[in-house]
Amino acid sequence: MINFLRKIKRGIRIFNHRNDFNRLNKISNNDRIFLHFGCGPRVLKNWINIDLFFEPYKKYLKSYGEEHYPKDIRGTKKDFYGVDIIKSGLPLPNNSVDLIFHEDFIEHLNQKNQFIFLAETFRVLKSGGIHRINTPDLLKSMERSFFAKGKDGVFVEEWDKHGHINLLTKSYLEEVSKLIGYSTIIFNSKNNSISKDVPVEYRPNISDRSEDGNIFADLIK
Repeated sequence: MINFLRKIKRGIRIFNHRNDFNRLNKISNNDRIFLHFGCGPRVLKNWINIDLFFEPYKKYLKSYGEEHYPKDIRGTKKDFYGVDIIKSGLPLPNNSVDLIFHEDFIEHLNQKNQFIFLAETFRVLKSGGIHRINTPDLLKSMERSFFAKGKDGVFVEEWDKHGHINLLTKSYLEEVSKLIGYSTIIFNSKNNSISKDVPVEYRPNISDRSEDGNIFADLIK
């Protein structure tokens, strides 16, 4: 019975992904296109919010708070697209997207999928467009380790507690981004993107990581 229900849920998800993929394919290139990846329940109005499945925001509002998710920026299900960019790519033309944004997302991809993600988003981004990244800093995280203790001294919560797979450093992100083709990588701070269209950046109230524990970067094509 459990396996049967899982198959039904998987079938529904595949059906919804196909519909959303086709819906995304119909986006007009005459409009400004903003992509928000790994949106979770924080669906933004007037953005194309992409994740694997839609999550209603109400039960998450306690953590997000009105400050970071006020009513005037809340999108609806029509602003959400269930698309697996790693498996299907994006049904968008080259050089068609104005702005890309995600926070606490890319570290959940393995190394191979990070390259696939960065390459596909680079393809669709317009020349001069900005790809805004907000992700935990591996080196900052490892400062909480006591390596002299050996295996027991390694701070592993970034992986074990948060489900992260492949964390980045600034130098690694810069090397990979330039290899892919980005012309400039600018490191700054929270809510300090060079794009005025990047939304207020959200740091969970339950986070055990300080602001300087994250990398904030603008990748410019």
